[in-house]
Amino acid sequence: TPAVQENAVKGLIQRLIPKRASEFNVTVHQTKSNHDTFQLSKDGNKILIQGNSGTAAALGFYYYLKNYCNCHISWHGDQLNIPQQLPDPKNIVVQTNDRFRFYQNVCTQSYSFAWWNWTRWERELDWMAMNGINLPLAFVGQEEIWRRVYSKLGLTVDEMNEFFGGPAFLAWARMGNLH
Repeated sequence: TPAVQENAVKGLIQRLIPKRASEFNVTVHQTKSNHDTFQLSKDGNKILIQGNSGTAAALGFYYYLKNYCNCHISWHGDQLNIPQQLPDPKNIVVQTNDRFRFYQNVCTQSYSFAWWNWTRWERELDWMAMNGINLPLAFVGQEEIWRRVYSKLGLTVDEMNEFFGGPAFLAWARMGNLH
């Protein structure tokens, strides 16, 4: 729902800039558009972010930080020196070029993600939203599907355990050999 998406973006802002979060007002108004769209404006001391989805609103928030406050958010560190007085974005409207923005690959799932805790995942999810990612690769439950298929093919648990590696090797599970 729009309210759930608004709260998610407000939580993102609170995590990223807790001392300045109250200076941003987020609203989500879903539309039938196939493209995420956000609008930025200023009302008094508050920056108003309106999006047609939570992803659009998060993208609008980062767009504002990057283009009006010269901030940068990356995987390894942030530059969040936000000016004391927030610049006026002058009622800008931005629409994404594409309906879907894909992110990740199978190797990253195995090399890195298998070892992350919730804090690291939450930061990655926030980063994805702020960069407009709305179609991340998700291997959730893939191993269970393979277990069911191979069980129906008659393999034992021991045979499957020999075949499948640990979480760091999920991307290569289909390349193993069955004896």
